[in-house]
Amino acid sequence: MFGKRFSKVSHLPRYREVANVLIKHGFGFVFDRFTLIKLNHRQIKTKQQVNLRSPYVARHLREAFEELGPAFVKLGQLLSVRPDLLTEPYVAEFEKLQDAVPPFPYEQVVELCREEGLIIDDLFASFEPEPIAAASMGQVHEAYLKTGEHVVVKIQRPNIEEQVKTDLEIMMELAKLLEKRTRWGRLYKVSEIVAELSKAIINELDFHKEARNADDFFRLYREDPTVRIPRIHWQYSTKRVLVMEYVGGIKISDLEELKKANYDPKLIASRLIDALFRQVYENRLFHADPHPGNIAVAEGEVIVFYDFGQVGVVEYQAREKYVELLIGMMRYDTDAVTKAILDIGITEKPINRDDLRSDVNQLQQKYYGMPLSQINVVEASTELINLSVKYKMRLPAELSLLSKMLMTVESIVTQLDPQISLVDLAEPYGRKVLARKMSPDQIVKVLTNVFWDYAELARSYPRHLDKIMAMLANGELKIRMEHANLRRLASRIDILSNRLSLAIILASIIIGSSLVVENSSSNILGRIPLVELGFITALILGLFLVYSIIRSGRY
Repeated sequence: MFGKRFSKVSHLPRYREVANVLIKHGFGFVFDRFTLIKLNHRQIKTKQQVNLRSPYVARHLREAFEELGPAFVKLGQLLSVRPDLLTEPYVAEFEKLQDAVPPFPYEQVVELCREEGLIIDDLFASFEPEPIAAASMGQVHEAYLKTGEHVVVKIQRPNIEEQVKTDLEIMMELAKLLEKRTRWGRLYKVSEIVAELSKAIINELDFHKEARNADDFFRLYREDPTVRIPRIHWQYSTKRVLVMEYVGGIKISDLEELKKANYDPKLIASRLIDALFRQVYENRLFHADPHPGNIAVAEGEVIVFYDFGQVGVVEYQAREKYVELLIGMMRYDTDAVTKAILDIGITEKPINRDDLRSDVNQLQQKYYGMPLSQINVVEASTELINLSVKYKMRLPAELSLLSKMLMTVESIVTQLDPQISLVDLAEPYGRKVLARKMSPDQIVKVLTNVFWDYAELARSYPRHLDKIMAMLANGELKIRMEHANLRRLASRIDILSNRLSLAIILASIIIGSSLVVENSSSNILGRIPLVELGFITALILGLFLVYSIIRSGRY
């Protein structure tokens, strides 16, 4: 039985399923540690028996994710681009995650379209019942509209949204428990990471968002004859059905077919890099999943992009920081690179700037004097990410996606043209962004923003000052002080006061004894001198107080 931690009773069957799969693959200690479920399995391994850094364990986690279905597969795929969060064995295994599943029947396709208000026989002159591609989130069919246009129809898998949302809620529960029970969970704010990744997964379930992304890319390349983006047919598209123009081509990694078509691989490589750099430097969106299955080459060496469900967003200020990092590395400017890393990284604790600068300098020495064409982007990006891991910095999601995009693209283009250099081709774009930053128009824009910020501050200043004065006049102004280690301070004061008491007692006894000696002829109570009786009483009480202080340990 599950504990009372989980609020949604309807999720209990799925919790059990998740637990059983993880137990089967050797991760039952997770549930044992968190007491999520009462385990009666004798074969469950303890955490001490599992080497979490082992590639063997990483492979089993990947297999568990594949068995658990779409949400876990997507989570693993998204984590594969976050080497700042995972060690290399897990990144390597999650890169292998496949979400290919058997297609669902054509009858369900017809029914789902009908639920979305689309009658296949009324809209299409022909509709191929067998999908040309199938994945965990949906499948793609080829069709012809009544107007004669050749299209592809992407259809969401039935009931997938409910299943994915249930799994994401389970992941969030586990993430919160990780934060509560582990230092690692608190350090990396696992619940925030899961929330960020969950948002990306939910976005992929809304085909309207993918259609808007495709439209953005279509507008970017509308005047570019070297790039083609399939046009969206909005009148037939819904949240769960996406209809777009069919654009054929040869898979960009199929070198044999490209050669048979007499295409120039070097031209294709340079056009692909140019197209992707335009996305990063001229558009706020970039294709975050440019693997060979999502890129084709059409007649005339035209680059064709597919599948815009996963995109990265680079805001203007972030883009400037990335360019400053790139230019700093090109110029071997250690201070500029250090500053850019500190500006980009997310950290909970202050970082020793001198130590970071020293590490950056060592990294740059490795590439000093090396021609740009010989710099390996994958290697350089990996070393920068490792640097962020060393200093416990989390990288923004878009930077991780951008790094992964560059790594994927470099692996594609080096097959097409082994002599090509991403750094050489990126430099003009970086310099263009810096030139734009220093242009008169941009300087005026920055100064205008600063002016309006100060104008707003000046406008609100009298109002805030008046409010403070009113609170002061009415005795409502309160100053809240927060003491760090107050209990420790109080204990220290207690010890010092006891030491003072001890010193006073000892001094009193010494002074008292001297007085007794001088006045030994004092009045007599019976046979005992009265003064000596008082001295003996004071001595006993003093010794008792000394004993109490010593026994308490506070001296």
